[in-house]
Amino acid sequence: MSKLLKVVTALAVLALASAPALAQDPYARPSLEVLAAAAGADGILPQPFVALTGANVVDVRSGSVLGDVTIVLREGRIVSVGSGVPPAAAEAIDLGGRYVTPGFFEGHYHGSRVASAHRALVSGVTTARSASVDGFSDIAQRDLVKAGYLAGPDILAASVYVTPELGTTDDVLADPRLAKYLNRPVRGEAAVREIVRINAERGVDWIKTRTSGLSSRTSGPDALAMAFTVEELAAIMDEAARHGIPVACHAHGIEVVIAGIEAGCRSIEHASYINEEALRLMKARGTLWVPTYISVVGFELPHDDYATTIARQRAPHILENLQRMIRLGHEMGIPILTAVDTSYGPESVYRVAGEINAFIDFGMSPIDALRAATIRSAEAYGLADRTGAIEAGLEADLLVFDRNPLEQPSVLHNPLAVLSNGRVGLNRSVGSVKVLPGY
Repeated sequence: MSKLLKVVTALAVLALASAPALAQDPYARPSLEVLAAAAGADGILPQPFVALTGANVVDVRSGSVLGDVTIVLREGRIVSVGSGVPPAAAEAIDLGGRYVTPGFFEGHYHGSRVASAHRALVSGVTTARSASVDGFSDIAQRDLVKAGYLAGPDILAASVYVTPELGTTDDVLADPRLAKYLNRPVRGEAAVREIVRINAERGVDWIKTRTSGLSSRTSGPDALAMAFTVEELAAIMDEAARHGIPVACHAHGIEVVIAGIEAGCRSIEHASYINEEALRLMKARGTLWVPTYISVVGFELPHDDYATTIARQRAPHILENLQRMIRLGHEMGIPILTAVDTSYGPESVYRVAGEINAFIDFGMSPIDALRAATIRSAEAYGLADRTGAIEAGLEADLLVFDRNPLEQPSVLHNPLAVLSNGRVGLNRSVGSVKVLPGY
């Protein structure tokens, strides 16, 4: 398939997926003022040659704040970070002492629509690892961002969830080879290998599977019980390894968390009932933990993504356990990464900034919590040579704030500007002046 045909196909997929959301929410589409008005005749969003002067840069490697810095951006990348006169050809924009951090990582993204990507972006997410979506819409989002039609975030696609209940979702419509699972569960080693293989052939970056049911529902497998057999899980891992694709594993109960770690899953998602034994095994195996704590806080809200009676009943004891285990896991040196576990739909409430602030509440220093959302996630997902810090040669994934987030981390909820690959995704006005004038 040609590059042009891939992009056109991606546009069609996302247009169809976005239609219901746009009809329900008139503010769902990206702001024309911020995005479309700046696009070229071909619809590609620009990557301006600019010098952001007078910046206070949060260096996530050293943990220090570098004052009065000039950040030069060109063609979507950071050219230089330092002092001195900006290049004559660059457009100079004075940030007036505002604080700049790397963009956030969202490690458990369920957004299937253009509006979802935009909501994530304006909250500060410049890289999102999909945890399965409707069909292959995350691949479409990823390819549109790469082509320049969307400002971001960059997407690591996982597409079709490798789960026994595939037939209860619209994923069976996404590929003719999945139709057989409309009326029967995904069971047996051959079946799970097929789902992994279809994902791989369609170009995913990660495989998402599960060892347990959901903590927010009573339908389907129990949250404490194995969803697949040990043999089926091993087949998923083996087939993914054949294609060189890492596996993220949804798990809640202690036994199923341990099963996922022992099977070789690169990351464990949620782990609501995790204990010290499982943490020690994570440490020994080098497994990543993506607790999605802030989504469980949402269980207690009347209108969030997981507004069910069982979710509200389970939230208090899940939250209490996660608070203790996140604190202990951080002390043990386990990589704990930020994620929200949301579709970024009209009813979605919490964002990555909430997860960062929760990590601080449970013992991380502000810089360590910010690192979990930036450089540590970049390292864990194999992207540290592309993003995660403000350094020459990396992608221009930047957030602008009006206060020091290491001293007042609540400000992370309120970015003034967001750039992803040097493209402007959010550009707010302070008084009557745009933070990034002219964009």
